[in-house]
Amino acid sequence: MHRIVIVIVPAGMGRKAAVNEGRLKPAIILVADRTLSGSYKVLFEGIFATMQTTQVPQAVMRHLISPRMAVDKEGRAHAAALGIRRLEAALINAGLDRKEVICTTPEALPRLLGPWVKVVGVSSSDPLGRGMSNTTTANFWKGQLYTRFWTGRMMEVICQAKERYNFKVIGGGAGAWQWINDPQEARRQGFDTIFEGYGETTGVKVIRDMLEGRSAAEGICEKATATEGICSIVAASLMGIIELSRGCGRGCGFCTMAQKKMRHLPIDTIIADLETNVAGGIKSVVSGSEDFFRYGGEGVKVNFDKLHELLETMKRVSGLTFMQIDHANVSSVAQLSDAQLREIRRLLTWEAKSDYLWVNLGVESANGRLVAANSTGKIAPYRAEDWQGMVEEVVEKLIHNGFYPVLSIVLGLPGETPADVEATAKLVEYFGRKEAVVFPIFYEPVRADEIGSKERFSLARMRRDHLDLYEKCYEINFRNVPKLFWDNQRAGGVPLGKRTLMRMLGKTEIRAWRKTFARLREELPLQTLERGRKSCGFNDKVLIGSLGELN
Repeated sequence: MHRIVIVIVPAGMGRKAAVNEGRLKPAIILVADRTLSGSYKVLFEGIFATMQTTQVPQAVMRHLISPRMAVDKEGRAHAAALGIRRLEAALINAGLDRKEVICTTPEALPRLLGPWVKVVGVSSSDPLGRGMSNTTTANFWKGQLYTRFWTGRMMEVICQAKERYNFKVIGGGAGAWQWINDPQEARRQGFDTIFEGYGETTGVKVIRDMLEGRSAAEGICEKATATEGICSIVAASLMGIIELSRGCGRGCGFCTMAQKKMRHLPIDTIIADLETNVAGGIKSVVSGSEDFFRYGGEGVKVNFDKLHELLETMKRVSGLTFMQIDHANVSSVAQLSDAQLREIRRLLTWEAKSDYLWVNLGVESANGRLVAANSTGKIAPYRAEDWQGMVEEVVEKLIHNGFYPVLSIVLGLPGETPADVEATAKLVEYFGRKEAVVFPIFYEPVRADEIGSKERFSLARMRRDHLDLYEKCYEINFRNVPKLFWDNQRAGGVPLGKRTLMRMLGKTEIRAWRKTFARLREELPLQTLERGRKSCGFNDKVLIGSLGELN
């Protein structure tokens, strides 16, 4: 699930926005990239959209995969990415008039731009196409990721208007780290400031500084989770995403939440956000948390009583039909009993019954020591040598108690050996005998020092055993994802016609994937490393060939 966090720094706070002939003229415009401004009923639709490249025709993207979000006559988005909704609420709480700030869509943006605009804030989850899940897909397909392509197109429109009207442009969102690590590209796209992190606290301070004539830095990184500054949203969030917790703190080297200690939102705030979404016509919602089962806990320990209290309170909100869980941690599930998981499942059964209530769990590798080396707190409070057995036990436990595991593994973790790939392949075979899906992801560093050292994994570094593992995962997914997707869309209220079209598109993609795998098997040389070698680190001289981009 993507975290969307943005800080917008307005000039002229407190000045009333003018309205002329029924047209809203806001001082501050908040907008997310087009993939985060689509009309999605369920989370899987949004995830699917962000993974597509321009190999998919724009007409298919705009009308089927990522249909446009509705706006009212003033240009306000019916639902907007949670990050800009949070920022909108914080600005209003700080004294702005609601007519002065607007959350809109890329399509409605041009008619809102004018001399009255002082700040345009842009949020994106993957603005330069460097997110780990998305770059994995991009390795296999022609074209540019739509997250990057559409963000670039929108920035061209904003830059042209900026030259004419001289407003400020601020960038943020879950993908802000990409701009921070590439300031030259950020400047080229027209940004004055990039803000990385949660912005309700520091963001308001930056706004006040700007109002007093002090300029903002080109890059600002907020490390705190800012939960004390959270205001309830004032209008519906994209896909009904409801924040439960912020941060994670388990130290995964490929995640921007690695060093942010988990903090939980008050139940009253969560319920207020739920009620706002229901009032806005959104009844199928998504839990926003890096570890759903850790809500209310301290450190890495779960707190079942607190989670139970939250879910009981949520279940009393009238009109809710279906909630998707998104992220959870293997070691958090391991701390819960079967009875506790069954009770959680019961409390998550709302008006629309789902047979595939999925939970996204990062397994990464069968080698617990490799996982611990790259994710220092992921396995805690358990031992690294018990990791594989614990993963198998957790998968069994989830399935037994009514959940559907959506698992991920990471190819090319620093320090990975051929033996690790072989062990992970056997673990995936185990998953394949269960009701689960497995998504393989290429390692993509987020820290500037690792990006510079070329630690990222790609097709050019792939060996035959990696390809075999990747294909093994996808054959499981070809069998199980269509059932999961169909069930989620049904529970989320997606019309039968669209479900049918999406299933047909899915069958086309399956055929394309299998052709790609067949081609890669012909092009990729057989692995020539001895199984006994200690390491296959990226600096080793391995005969892997260089595939470059697929044509």
